Amino acid sequence: MSRDHHKITEYDLHAYADGALDGPARAAVQAHLAENPAATKDVDGWKRQNETLRALYGHVAADPMPPRLSVYRIERKIRTRASHWGRMAAAAILLIATGAAVGWYGHGMFAPVPPARIGLVDEAMEAHRIYSSEVAHPVEVWAGEKDHLQAWLSKRLARPLNVPDLRADGLALVGGRLLPAQGGPAAQFMYEDDTGHRVTLYIIPAKEGREISFRYAKLDRLEAFFWTDEAISCALVGDLPRARLQEIASRAYKQLG
Repeated sequence: MSRDHHKITEYDLHAYADGALDGPARAAVQAHLAENPAATKDVDGWKRQNETLRALYGHVAADPMPPRLSVYRIERKIRTRASHWGRMAAAAILLIATGAAVGWYGHGMFAPVPPARIGLVDEAMEAHRIYSSEVAHPVEVWAGEKDHLQAWLSKRLARPLNVPDLRADGLALVGGRLLPAQGGPAAQFMYEDDTGHRVTLYIIPAKEGREISFRYAKLDRLEAFFWTDEAISCALVGDLPRARLQEIASRAYKQLG
C-alpha cells in the first residue's frame, strides 16, 4: 500500500505506535513520518506512554477478569433491575379497585395510568424505603416547625401546599423534606402512629392539569394510593392494611385540595 492510495490518519498512527501494523501499511506510515516531524513527535510520545503502562500494569494482563466485570453478571443485573421495574409498572397498571362505596374516588378506576404516574409511585416507594427507617434524620424539618415546612416546600414546588393533619387517623406528623424527582422537586411529609409504623406522603407538581382519581399499587410489603388534581400529584405510601391506607389517603386528599 502506498501513500498515494491511502491517506494516513490518526488511527493509522496509533496502530503504528501500538505495533499493530506490518507490511505495506507499516511502510506507508514510516514514509509519512519521515516527512512529518510533528506526527513523529506524537507517535514517539504514544510509544513512551505504552511503555509506561506496560511497566506499571503489564502484570495485570495475565490475571483473570474479576467476576464483577463479567459480561454475563452485568447483563444479569440489568435483567433483574428491568424485572423490578416491570413488576412496579404491572402493579400500577392493574389498578385494584378500592371499593364501590367511595363515590368520586371510584370513577375512572380502570382508566389507563400515564407513564408519569408509574414513575411517581416508584419514586415515592423508594423515598419511603430510604427515609422511613431512619432514626436520627428521618426528615429535614421537624413537625415543630410546621409553618416553615409548609411555606418552604410550597415555594420550592411553586404550588400552595397544606400539611395534612392526620391525627384523626392516629398519625402524628414527624416532619418533611425536599427531594429530587424526575424533572423537578418533590416534597415528602412523614407521619407515625403509636406503634412506630410510618406513612409518607410524596408530592410533585402536576403537569397534565387534569384530575386523576385514586389508584392503588403494591410492591412487596409496601402499598400506595396515588392521585392527581389540577396542581399536584400525590402518592401515600405505607406498610399498612389497604383499607386503612385508603382512609388516610382520602383524608389527605380532602385537606390538600
